[in-house]
Amino acid sequence: MVDVVQKVDGAPDVAAKWGYEVAERGFTQVPHYLMFLNQFVDEGHRLTPVELLLLIQLVSVWWRKEEQPYPSMATLAVRCGVSERQVQRSVARLEKLNLLKRVKRRTSGIISSNAYDLTPLVEFLVKVSEIYPNAFPRQIARGKLKLPKDSLSPVEGT
Repeated sequence: MVDVVQKVDGAPDVAAKWGYEVAERGFTQVPHYLMFLNQFVDEGHRLTPVELLLLIQLVSVWWRKEEQPYPSMATLAVRCGVSERQVQRSVARLEKLNLLKRVKRRTSGIISSNAYDLTPLVEFLVKVSEIYPNAFPRQIARGKLKLPKDSLSPVEGT
């Protein structure tokens, strides 16, 4: 069996780690400060599990900085495993906490699903990162690693 491990910026290729079937569906970057957000805010402002999952779902469909994500409430409800009403309440609270802004959309003059401006979330996470700097930074020295000549050739597996 031959296993080819490709390198991208020094990190193992997603397909090599998770398998092609899983990687083919797509991957999303989620900032650690978002994943650990509740440890940085006071008790009255902590997010519920649904609110946090909703933000992760919105981040997962935000592919280009200049294009706001716009999944429907129904889509978000299915992806989060909750009712549309629960999504509506969660979006309202996230908007109240100033972590996102709803943007009304129209497609060919017809009202479409909301878009979600995540700029407030980005700004908040930047503030969090300034107040709580990374206690465990990755020690990666870029450009200093020298690979053996045959490191990019297929590796024999068992």
